[in-house]
Amino acid sequence: MTAMESCTFGLLGELSIDNGAVALKAGKLRGLLAALLLHAGKPVSQTELIERIWDEPPARACSTLQVYVVRLRHALGSLGTSVLRSSTGYRIDVDADRVDLHRFRGLAGRHDTDARTELGDLREALSLWRGPALADVVSEALRFEADRLEEERLVAVERRIELEIELGAHRELVPELRALARRHPLRERFAEFLMLALHRGGRSADALAIYRDVHRMFADELGVRPGRRMAELHDQILCGREIGVPSCLGPLNRR
Repeated sequence: MTAMESCTFGLLGELSIDNGAVALKAGKLRGLLAALLLHAGKPVSQTELIERIWDEPPARACSTLQVYVVRLRHALGSLGTSVLRSSTGYRIDVDADRVDLHRFRGLAGRHDTDARTELGDLREALSLWRGPALADVVSEALRFEADRLEEERLVAVERRIELEIELGAHRELVPELRALARRHPLRERFAEFLMLALHRGGRSADALAIYRDVHRMFADELGVRPGRRMAELHDQILCGREIGVPSCLGPLNRR
């Protein structure tokens, strides 16, 4: 196996090259590499690279970018990969499956008809996250990209939890769901799953208390009520209805 075939890159946490074997100390080089890896194997225009590396591009950004490309090629040379120039921009010569982000997307996007198989794929996908995406890349444009990647992670977490509840793990999920609902108080899906898990575990009063807390928080901080889906779940629990699976809450917002 060649160096290029074995080398891996990580964006789901701090920027990682070959599991830390190669380090890029310069922030602009890390930004350049991250911008290229986000589109692994595909060309990225010079304009986009400049926008992602600098919050306020210098007067000679194009020529400075070329210098950074040369430095990055040198840093990656021992790994057998490079940054190639094309008519439409620059491209890093690495297969997408060598980048944790693209492996995550491939696994999280399978949506297998068998729930246990899909759950296994999602667990493997989420295990690739080592922390906040692009944690040590500091440009504003890349921080915005990191926020988008975090949304992808949360959607995958939601789907994993949905499958685990469907497969009967509602009691085991309650501590995790409480933590997620506290960490993401405006993300109703976690509160809905918590209500459902509590109700299915015979704790309907606790489930209704979750709704009251969310209702109060939304009214105090946003001046609105929880969404229709949560309100309907509240009514079903209040009436003592048996609620089978999370699909009763409506579809997830999948990518």
